[in-house]
Amino acid sequence: MSKSKGNIIDPIDLIDGITLDELISKRTTGLMNPKQAESIAKQTRADYPNGFSSFGTDAIRFTFASLATHGRDIKFDLQRCEGYRNFCNKLWNATRFVLMNTEGKDCGLDSSQAFEYSFADRWIVARLDETVRAMLSAFNEYRFDMASRAIYEFIWDEYCDWYVELAKVQMQTGSEAQQRATRRTLITVLETALRLAHPVIPFITEELWQKVAPLAAKTGDSIMLQSYPVANEKAQDAGASTRVQELKSLIDAVRSLRSEMKLSPAEKVPLAIAGEYSHYSTYTPYLTALARLSKIDIQNELPAGDAPVAIVGDCKLMLQIEIDKEAEIARLGKEITRIEGEVAKCQAKLGNPNFADKAPPSVVEQERKRLADFSATLEKLQSQLSRFTK
Repeated sequence: MSKSKGNIIDPIDLIDGITLDELISKRTTGLMNPKQAESIAKQTRADYPNGFSSFGTDAIRFTFASLATHGRDIKFDLQRCEGYRNFCNKLWNATRFVLMNTEGKDCGLDSSQAFEYSFADRWIVARLDETVRAMLSAFNEYRFDMASRAIYEFIWDEYCDWYVELAKVQMQTGSEAQQRATRRTLITVLETALRLAHPVIPFITEELWQKVAPLAAKTGDSIMLQSYPVANEKAQDAGASTRVQELKSLIDAVRSLRSEMKLSPAEKVPLAIAGEYSHYSTYTPYLTALARLSKIDIQNELPAGDAPVAIVGDCKLMLQIEIDKEAEIARLGKEITRIEGEVAKCQAKLGNPNFADKAPPSVVEQERKRLADFSATLEKLQSQLSRFTK
């Protein structure tokens, strides 16, 4: 990349944004060969027809931290900047939710009243401890890419996408002791996560920490002056982690059933579970809310019906709704035909020596994965069809 060749991207333009005309002017000023101005302008219009939107400083820092791997060229992509900007927005919105549900309420930080922590509360604390360990290890090895991945996955995938949703259920249906424990967990985990992420995204974490710190009983002028989180052996809880993983699998299975049956996200339907009542009953409030169910019946056996069945561990799940048998047979037949065509295409491509021998190994492996995925889907569809045609 060279400014005199007109092929650079100025990080300031990514941070603040720049119009197409301003970008062209910047790229065609002070060229080594002024005759290239026209071709550079043409290429810039093709590559960046709208210029650059403003990504902000933290999103750019996060992007380059995530690309800071050892021993390879950086493949810069504006979509990664956009993804990390979305992450910052996600963190901002999650903090707003936490503040709305904790400000002016008893979060238990200066209270002698009882707490009743759920398995979800204990799980997120355990996952936070694992993330602390991963971040410390990554920084010690100068693996800023691994540190970025660890904090991204914890905040986005686990705190925002799962724990916040589980916490909503606990604050709506739990006892006062359970709600107090949930509020305390929400605020303390968030405050620690902000300190964890601060070296990577310093500006947004400073802004949010100033609002979160008083609720977490933290004092100080700046997050920069706070101690960095350390690992805590007592935070580990294998039992809670196992239970949350099982709950995730149940929710994902019900969502897959809803998708297969083309149900509207707004439509609430009853669910039947064949399994041990004492084991699965603790999951019912979370399943009802997160899988959009009207009620849950836990029985020894599933009721008779034509609806698809999902299996998770030692339990079976079935949505209790009426099915138009003929329409479902027609839909499954059409989908099977489509998937069979995709399987045939993959098999033909992999069976072609020119492709198998000459294509890059990563491309061949990707095609094999597509074939495996299509084959698994086909087997599942055929199994469903056989239930209707027996």
